[in-house]
This record gives sequence, structure tokens and C-alpha cells, in this order.
Amino acid sequence: MSLTIGTPEANAGMSQAIFAQLDALLSPPLQAAVDNATDPAKPGAQQALDAARDGWRKLAFAIAKGVIDHLVSNMEINGVTVSGTVNVPVSGNTGTAAPNAHFHSVAITPAVAVALSQNNNGTGRVK
Repeated sequence: MSLTIGTPEANAGMSQAIFAQLDALLSPPLQAAVDNATDPAKPGAQQALDAARDGWRKLAFAIAKGVIDHLVSNMEINGVTVSGTVNVPVSGNTGTAAPNAHFHSVAITPAVAVALSQNNNGTGRVK
């Protein structure tokens, strides 16, 4: 999974996931107030819930941005190793030398085993 912040509207990425949790935890009392409000008070109660959700969306975006920016800037990954084989083709002709000055063709492809390790030189990026 990539570290996607999302949008201030909290409709994508981490901001969407954070908003979903905030809304699930914080909206029930306000939704109950809307549901139980008298007809004249219902529009005001709904406006309060809508305003709260707008604030939670902005809060979710701010949290997601702070968390992801911090992780991308400060995360260090250690102990990464990669191994495998690399085929190195070699081809051409031999040189010539007296007394029989003629060429021999050469074509080989040796498999070379390699192992690479992370160097932690501070470059790269977590995504």
C-alpha cells in the first residue's frame, strides 16, 4: 500500500480512513440529536452535524498529512538484501599470433551469482 495522504475533503487515501473512524466514533450523539429534534429544530441540528463532519474531514487530512510527511522524512529501513543470478554474455574473437595467425570465435554466457545489501547512505524514499 502506498502512503497516500488523500484530500482535505477526506474522500481518498489515509484522510478518508481517518475520517471514517472519526465519523463512526463521534457522530452517533449528534445524529441522535438530529433524529430526536422537533421539526423546527431539525434543520439546526442537521447543520451542526454537517459542520462537525466538515471539521472532522479537515482534521483527518491534517492528521494524515502530518503522519505521512513524518514517515517519509524519517523512516529508515534496514536489513534489505537481494540475491539472484546475472547472465553475463561474452563473445568475440581471439587475437592472432604467429606461427598460425588465425582467429577463434568465443561465445560464453556464465551465470554470476550476486548478493546486494542496502547501504543506508540516506538516499532513497519510502513510498
